[in-house]
Amino acid sequence: MATTPPVPPPVSDPRDDAFIREVDEAYREDEIKKFARRYGRWIVLALALALAALGGTMFWNAEQARKTAALSEQFSKALDQVESGATTEAAQALTEMGDSSNPSYRALAAFSQAGIALNGGDIEKASGSLRRIADDPKVAEPLRDAATMKLLRLEFDTLAPAEVLKRAAPFVEGDSPWFPIAGEMAALAHLKAGDTEKAGALFFRIASDQRSPVSLRARAEQMAAALGQDVTKIAQAQATARDADARAANAPAGTADAAPETEKAAGQ
Repeated sequence: MATTPPVPPPVSDPRDDAFIREVDEAYREDEIKKFARRYGRWIVLALALALAALGGTMFWNAEQARKTAALSEQFSKALDQVESGATTEAAQALTEMGDSSNPSYRALAAFSQAGIALNGGDIEKASGSLRRIADDPKVAEPLRDAATMKLLRLEFDTLAPAEVLKRAAPFVEGDSPWFPIAGEMAALAHLKAGDTEKAGALFFRIASDQRSPVSLRARAEQMAAALGQDVTKIAQAQATARDADARAANAPAGTADAAPETEKAAGQ
């Protein structure tokens, strides 16, 4: 039986391939030209804006660094003038810094102005400088808290107990590092208001707080004892804490971690 001979594959003409490539390249070139005509100016504008923004940011950062360096030098010079007794010149420099856009140096200038005013006996002026810091939302919180505490101490004798307790409350009720100072003023305010129970409890807290300065703890412990608090618990707690610290310091490496498991096994 006869079979159909296989049909050979068509042979492509190299001229056809070259023509197709030329057509394809011409088509792509035409599409690129259309895209460039439609979006080219916007792409160039976007690149120009991006470069301008980058340049502006770099210039702004450099300018801020220059201004900060100038303020630092001005502040150091003002402190040197204060130490040398040239308070008039220092006050003028600090006043200029008080108008600065840098909140940190504004606060430092105001603290220095308050110190100069206190040395001159002008409590009202010192209070005004501290109040500017405390009321400035752009100033860092630690600086505002420090100004608030110093202002409260300055005005303590002129304030009603309720006002003292109101201002001290944020530092007494939370776990603030300013608790020892704020707590003492709040305890004294309770005493002025005749509430010896709350005053004694606050003095007890201050005496028990290891963050309190030694002199403040001793003073608070005496006041707590005078107000009927059982201060022997403070000494016992401190002795227990010292013993625990000593055992941890003297224990070999790994013993401290194994101790709870050993105690647990012994209890079983």
